Amino acid sequence: MSASQINVSKPSYVVEPGKLLHSHPRDLWAYRELFVLLVKRDFVAAYKQTALGPFWFFIQPFIASLTFLIVFSQIARLSTTDLPPLVFYMSGIIVWNFFSNCVSQVAYTFLLNAPVFRKIYFPRLIMPLSQIGTNVLNFIPQLGVLFLLIGFYNLSGRGIALTPWLFALPLTLGLMALLALGLGCLIAAATVKYRDLTIVVGYMLNLWMYGSLVICPRSAVPPNLSWLVTLNPMASFVECYRSSLFGTEHAQGGPLMIATAITLLLAAVGLACFKRAERTFTDNI
Repeated sequence: MSASQINVSKPSYVVEPGKLLHSHPRDLWAYRELFVLLVKRDFVAAYKQTALGPFWFFIQPFIASLTFLIVFSQIARLSTTDLPPLVFYMSGIIVWNFFSNCVSQVAYTFLLNAPVFRKIYFPRLIMPLSQIGTNVLNFIPQLGVLFLLIGFYNLSGRGIALTPWLFALPLTLGLMALLALGLGCLIAAATVKYRDLTIVVGYMLNLWMYGSLVICPRSAVPPNLSWLVTLNPMASFVECYRSSLFGTEHAQGGPLMIATAITLLLAAVGLACFKRAERTFTDNI
């Protein structure tokens, strides 16, 4: 059989007049292999050319936790419930790093990937979703460092019992990821016209951390400021995250419902804005 007789079916994408390219759920599933490839690429590239490589997974949260221990526990004398301060701070730092990295990386989607977006078609939402996936992989070994620290305290006689509510941990992380995706997509859509927003993101996340119960429990918040904490969805999610690990104080039904409602709203608005921006961003970047 000659080569001319072989009919090879090749995938194609037809752009019809007036048709808008956007991320359809069917396309996201069809390009799932690309999602896996991007997650693998970003995960490997993050530490490939560093001197310590994967050891940064262990070093970063530990050094940050020691700094918080000195500043907030020894100097400021902030309460950390019944948990050892080092465990309290490390548990908060690793989950906040997960959230803040998701937001900041998703926010840069259009600016960093504009050359690729101009050349080939694929669902643009694959990029921010792959950033979320990469940060999930980064979070897992850091959570392992936290468990090693808990094991050390248990061996030294300071018992720290993990609760059976660990199964709720993926749900809490999923809500955080959804919040980060919605907020990051909203910022990404806005940066198409206002690039200086990327500068604000870093400052915003740093300030946001101090109001998200990462360095102190809700009981340490003055009563006149409790309403601000209630309106902060990450505060409730951080509480639920610690509660699922250690059984510490957790967000009650009201704050948690408010946090979930705000997350769903931001996710819907952020994805809608992202979908709208991806149609015309090449004309502005």
